[in-house]
Amino acid sequence: MHLPQNPDHFGQRPGLFALKPVPVVVLSGEEFGVCLPRKALAMAADAALRALQQGPGLFHPDTGWTLSINKKSRRKMGDNADLTTVDSQAIAGLEALVCHAVVAEIHADEAHRNPDVEAVLRLYAPVSVAGVLYRVKLTVKAYRVPGEPKRLHALSSAEIENAPLGIFPSYSSAEALQTDQPTTGRTVSVRDLLRGAQRQDGTDFMG
Repeated sequence: MHLPQNPDHFGQRPGLFALKPVPVVVLSGEEFGVCLPRKALAMAADAALRALQQGPGLFHPDTGWTLSINKKSRRKMGDNADLTTVDSQAIAGLEALVCHAVVAEIHADEAHRNPDVEAVLRLYAPVSVAGVLYRVKLTVKAYRVPGEPKRLHALSSAEIENAPLGIFPSYSSAEALQTDQPTTGRTVSVRDLLRGAQRQDGTDFMG
């Protein structure tokens, strides 16, 4: 996978649905502790992110990039009052999620128009938390380094998304989660993984 140099090439990844099935990252939901309240889970996730922030980065095989975690992204994914308990629990599997996530779309930084951001990538992976299967969307930003040909690649966020019924649970809050959802085993096809997901322009992934 190579980052396109021409913005006209931005969009859905060619051959997306021909990619091999994606392994499910399996978590018990108790990696940070048993029966922790939301605040305690958020703080535990933040501590895990701080440790990763100080490390060498997270290798993403699909791009061949090593993804860094900066202070801004840690605040989004760590001790953040907007996150659900499941969002925080999923951070325990972040390294594995990055390892298995597939790039589905590349687009310009339309939200913030940061001139230093060369591209924004949307990656997806399945995760099972306490027996419930979810789709996780990872956002990666490729930054230009002024005066140098190299780029920095930052993991900006990890989000639990609503997903197609029959494959993934759909929810609007932690309290609304259903705990008896069917799964497809240890892998999920890219087509099933992205069913109901939307591209940057608000349309469904096509193919």
